[in-house]
Amino acid sequence: MAESKDSFQEKTEEPTSKRIRDSRKKGQVAKSMEINSALILLVGLLALTIFGGMMFSQIIAAERFLFSQVGQIQVTQDTLPGYLLAAMTMFIKILAPVMVPIIVVGILANVLQFGLLFTLYPIKPKFDKLNPISGIKKFASKRSLVELVKNILKIVMIGWIGYLVISGMVDEMIPLMDQTPWAIFLFVCKGVAKIGFYTVFAILLLAILDLVYQRWQHHQEMKMTKQETKDERKQTQGDPQVKAKIRQVQFKTALQRMMKNVPTADVVVTNPTEYAIALSYDEENMTAPSVVAKGKRLIAQRIRELAIENDIPIVENPPLARELYKAAEVGQEIPGKLYQAVAEILAYVYRLRTENEVIYD
Repeated sequence: MAESKDSFQEKTEEPTSKRIRDSRKKGQVAKSMEINSALILLVGLLALTIFGGMMFSQIIAAERFLFSQVGQIQVTQDTLPGYLLAAMTMFIKILAPVMVPIIVVGILANVLQFGLLFTLYPIKPKFDKLNPISGIKKFASKRSLVELVKNILKIVMIGWIGYLVISGMVDEMIPLMDQTPWAIFLFVCKGVAKIGFYTVFAILLLAILDLVYQRWQHHQEMKMTKQETKDERKQTQGDPQVKAKIRQVQFKTALQRMMKNVPTADVVVTNPTEYAIALSYDEENMTAPSVVAKGKRLIAQRIRELAIENDIPIVENPPLARELYKAAEVGQEIPGKLYQAVAEILAYVYRLRTENEVIYD
């Protein structure tokens, strides 16, 4: 019920860092396949332009060698693996000048878009992909519409570029009737290269626009509803009600522990009703008096009650009480600027204690 309610909420909240990390782990990142296609096509054409002559010469040399040795080649069970390995090595050697740059650029195109990322999540089997209704929804989605528009634009651009290039070369086609097959082949290669390079630059422009759109679209998809933000906060930081209960229990435990220390105090300095600070001083083990308990209002009242129950002197000194409350925490020694005032109070308390002992004796 909560899930259905959340599905109708508008995604107005910016994505959290956790949502972005989880999305990245699943391979859901902003990327444009048009960037990959354009760069791979560009590098492939450049590699063919630079190394095409060498590759063509290697292919001719390999064919001449094969035809010259065709009468001596004997294919048997023992020689077949060697022939296959030699043929594979030859093809790799011929295609390497083009394939290696394409592979490198294909990897770099992804790294430049979203950094280093390796995940097997996208290829993980998902039975919901077999649902025909989900497939129909994908065909009718906004993403599918955008892809359709991009494909139409690419077809139009490639067709228009091809038309412009070929129409510009019409005057050069007529003299080809008197040329050799090799000259015709070079002319065709020249036309194909022109179409290829112009197409690459057109697709690259489209790819840049597509990358901007993909990043915007990905950001919109990563946005969260208010309920999703609350749920994630509960998962990462815990339920606020549970945390408040824990803090309440911790405060109660610390308060009980502090109240147990009140009977060990030498004096309690009060405001008289707003603050109460219990001080203790052991000349042999302490360098300065320390705070064993402190509190305001109800806690201060309880400290005074415990002091009365345990015959601990209570001294009213509002300015000193306020300073002590602000300057030192429970278990800490008082700051040096309060030594004099506290020393006078302790001296007074010790003097009263001595007089009482004398009277008692």
